[in-house]
Amino acid sequence: MNGHLQRIIRNVLVILTLVFLVGKMALGEQTIVFPLIDRPGDSSYCQYAQVAFDGATSSIDLLLADARLDDNPLWESVLAAKSRGVQVRVLVDESDWAPAITERNRATVNFLNDRDIEARFDDPAITTHAKLAVIDRKTVIVGSSNWNKYSFREQEQTNLLVTNRDVGEVFSSYFDRLWMDKLPCHGVEFDLSSFPAEGSWIVPIPDTCDTANYLKILLRLLEQSEHSIHVVMYRASYYPDYQDGSSNEILHALISAASRGLEVKVLLDDCSFYPESAEANLQAALYLYLHGIEVRFDDPGMTTHAKLVIVDGNSVILGSTNWNYYSLEKNNEVDIAVINLPAVVAPYEQLFRLLWKDGRVIGN
Repeated sequence: MNGHLQRIIRNVLVILTLVFLVGKMALGEQTIVFPLIDRPGDSSYCQYAQVAFDGATSSIDLLLADARLDDNPLWESVLAAKSRGVQVRVLVDESDWAPAITERNRATVNFLNDRDIEARFDDPAITTHAKLAVIDRKTVIVGSSNWNKYSFREQEQTNLLVTNRDVGEVFSSYFDRLWMDKLPCHGVEFDLSSFPAEGSWIVPIPDTCDTANYLKILLRLLEQSEHSIHVVMYRASYYPDYQDGSSNEILHALISAASRGLEVKVLLDDCSFYPESAEANLQAALYLYLHGIEVRFDDPGMTTHAKLVIVDGNSVILGSTNWNYYSLEKNNEVDIAVINLPAVVAPYEQLFRLLWKDGRVIGN
């Protein structure tokens, strides 16, 4: 990991009195917020997830899109927690459109069931793209990291660890309903009528089909931005035949911010390993570029799997949501926003600057 970035991360373990928003305001409490930024060869996600699992006393709930067994150091800590009497539940994606995902996850479900851990598949009609761990219904790890060796060792990832009873309970309740298959479409929708213009906030953002909570909060942040918007996005799509689509709304909001004089920069993954995604990112990049947005691509030999938006250098929204139709409108996704906390946002801004510096402009 870049030495300067590592020093910043070590210095931003912040213990603050915060409040969070989920429809309406809740009381604040002492909260730990810790950025987890992975660069190839250095997984802070694994390090801090293991610490959290080793400290679990009552429960571990895992909601995972891709949960593989090979070269995965986290299962040992999960099994050790189970042996101490911790209740462990693991819910993974069963895909009706990608059998390979189902088969990889099936091996994990069978492995865990054989060791008396409750593990099961989600509704195959809905894609679970989330990457969520909740420990003792209080500590949450959320972000872009799948549970496989590529994610842990080779890719750029952005995650966040939060310890807060209220935030934990939001995601725990979401997990409970998915676990019991009692989360219908429109099942977790936010009312943003009381969304504050001032103050420091943590916003837990669970999504399922047709809720679009991430979209609502992101658009609000982009509308309220005053100075800069910096984006690192694995997948983005522009749909010329669906001008009112969700991902188009985001692109238009970026263009609007640039027209107000803000610095707007977007770094996209090259997606060279996936031609369909590569074409989508190229079309989105060209659309933004032709409307005055600075756009760069990462190194085609790397995978920048982050889904990161930094607003004004003091707010960040990150998680599992890509900017395409299914991710924004149909999947089970999990994100989180940290608003007006520049000390927490600083490492993500540093990561953006490092990736931007090494990025390739369109045509190169």
